[in-house]
Amino acid sequence: MRTGAELGNGHAMLETSLPGVFAIGDVRAASIKRVAAAVGEGAQVVASLHSYLAKADEDEARIAASGRA
Repeated sequence: MRTGAELGNGHAMLETSLPGVFAIGDVRAASIKRVAAAVGEGAQVVASLHSYLAKADEDEARIAASGRA
């Protein structure tokens, strides 16, 4: 599965082509198939998930505010 920069279009590191879906470890294309790498990637995804969820909250608030105008 391709992730992040491999997809282009500004995807977050380790994010798949499905918005908000991230992949780590052996399911990734070009994975080095090591447990330690997957653990490190999992830690990286936490930051990406926080960013993704914060942006989703901002988008939702913006949509709700535009409905009130």
